[in-house]
Amino acid sequence: MGQLDLDVDAKSEVQRKSLSAAQAAGLVESGDLVWIPSGHQPPAILALLATREKELRNVTIRSPHIPDMGWFREDAREAWDLQVQYALAADNRQALADRVADYHPFSMINQHKAADTRADAEGRPIDDLLLVVTPPDEQGWMCVGNACWDAVSSARRARRVLVETSDALPRTCGDTWLHVSQVEAIVEGDRPRLGIPEPDPASFPDLDRQIASHVKTLVKDGDTVQIGVGKHTMALALLGAFDDCNDLGFFAELTVPGMVNLARRGIINCRRAEVAPNKFVACFMGNSLEDLELIERNPFFELRSYEHTNDPMVIARHENMLTLNGALSVDLSGQIGVCALGPRVYSGTGGQLAYHLGAFLSKRGRAVTVLPSTARSGAVSTITAQFPEGQIISIPREFADTVVTEHGVARLLGRSVRERAEELISIAHPDHREHLRAEAQRLYYP
Repeated sequence: MGQLDLDVDAKSEVQRKSLSAAQAAGLVESGDLVWIPSGHQPPAILALLATREKELRNVTIRSPHIPDMGWFREDAREAWDLQVQYALAADNRQALADRVADYHPFSMINQHKAADTRADAEGRPIDDLLLVVTPPDEQGWMCVGNACWDAVSSARRARRVLVETSDALPRTCGDTWLHVSQVEAIVEGDRPRLGIPEPDPASFPDLDRQIASHVKTLVKDGDTVQIGVGKHTMALALLGAFDDCNDLGFFAELTVPGMVNLARRGIINCRRAEVAPNKFVACFMGNSLEDLELIERNPFFELRSYEHTNDPMVIARHENMLTLNGALSVDLSGQIGVCALGPRVYSGTGGQLAYHLGAFLSKRGRAVTVLPSTARSGAVSTITAQFPEGQIISIPREFADTVVTEHGVARLLGRSVRERAEELISIAHPDHREHLRAEAQRLYYP
């Protein structure tokens, strides 16, 4: 286990544990569970692990995203049990559709509970934890950068921790540091600093501007905000949804473009945040290279494990929690489909359920679901009368709250099914409202 021991000689430990990528990959054994947190796919170790296909059997590789190392094949399944948790990348989505990869539901709520409390009967412990970290300093400390997730907390659980170094990673504040005593292998690497240029606000379509204008009416001074990753939610900050507010807090799973800049501008200052006053908190932080430069060694930006940030009971301690997350579809009763089209997984829920529940339980919180009113160039309404058989429901109607499309805001909390249907039809695309009204009459009226 990756237990901390500060009495070791750090220099000697670094020398002893410095291995080649092939040596580190060689530590993985048949039957192992390999866990790779998001953003921590070590390129050299994974490439060498993939070459061991003929000698390994039944190695489970579990990660939100699994890079295609040539193992998405039917004849590779004896060696690899590939378990994808967030099928956003096209190759992972296709691997699930082809059934050469398995889907591992990933709510980020007590994700390790089975292994922590039911290891003998139900939970599999982590055998090999793979991470990308900064090179060890003189005291043997290594930083996991801006991708905290559960990297450090999983190191305390794993039988072996195998790290690949990158001097380009930002040194960050919070739960982001591992000691050489906690790892089994250190592989020298050179992965570059990963940043995404901030989109030009002028590039967003009118639909996103309309959604942002409606969201803007829901944001209040002193709110603590969370925004999820998604095509339409990622435009909100850049399109001014928060520009007229004061003293906003930030407590979230991750940042989307523009959020770190709102802190730079003072709009987000976290002065009124109940859980971590004067701290901008997330478990993944920074999108652009400019973001990473600002957060590096900056104590205002605090990275915490998602076992803290995605705990609904912690989230609910914010009295004015405002969560903004995307969806693929909503039915007239308020059921929300986030990650799938029917039974087919299209993306993943990530921390959305955790934050939706947290905001729902927050004293004056609001859980907002954002989506365009149509898909497939207007041919399909995302506000649907009734989900088809086999549809995966991410958020049950009992927790329905607020839904926003480009046509307005539907307030579902405290409403009957008939009242919800009326609210949702009012924000559906005009081309589909007549059909939805007829379906609502058929479903909910005598």
